[in-house]
Amino acid sequence: MNSLLVIPVGLLIGIVVSAPVGPVNVICIGRALHFGFWPAVLAGVGAALGDGLLALIAAFGISAAAEAVTSHSEFIKLVGGVILIVFGGFIIATPPHGSPRAAAHMGDSAVRIVPATFLITITNPGALLGFIGIFGGMIGNDLLPEGDYTAAGLMVLAVSGGALLWWAGLAAFVSRIRHLLSERTLRRINIVSGILLAAFGGALILDVLLTHIIP
Repeated sequence: MNSLLVIPVGLLIGIVVSAPVGPVNVICIGRALHFGFWPAVLAGVGAALGDGLLALIAAFGISAAAEAVTSHSEFIKLVGGVILIVFGGFIIATPPHGSPRAAAHMGDSAVRIVPATFLITITNPGALLGFIGIFGGMIGNDLLPEGDYTAAGLMVLAVSGGALLWWAGLAAFVSRIRHLLSERTLRRINIVSGILLAAFGGALILDVLLTHIIP
């Protein structure tokens, strides 16, 4: 099978795993509304790197890493939950894009947003299990022959590229309509986005607590 076929397949996988509404989508939309295209894309870069790392673990069968994530999934969920709650608080405190504080906030958050969305992505054990399921169904067939590290590497790069395409497209769409919204509306969007992120984080923490309360 032509190894180049893994590129469009990988791009599609990257788009599909990024599209469902989740914390990074909320962050990307919020940054596009407040700061425009490139600040929103930066949020997607962290998520794309995270997806690439998870795809790398799944594609190359790095069992030690996969087992470590699975065995420490509760701790990882707790860390991810705390990160989301803290980040939700930052989003609520974010000034509207027209205020003098917005430019300073954007410059400061640009340094933090890539590692933040990277951590949010890799602290989701379900994401790794999803990639293992996807790659497990392909490894050994004509598309991704077992031991073909070139094809596996191309697939990982394509998955990251597909994820980045999604974030760039989402950022482009939202940034084009942001000027139609008033400062008051943007402020309300900040509050709702922050609450949603905190809710995602709270759900992760609650899931861990319930597993101990209800075996």
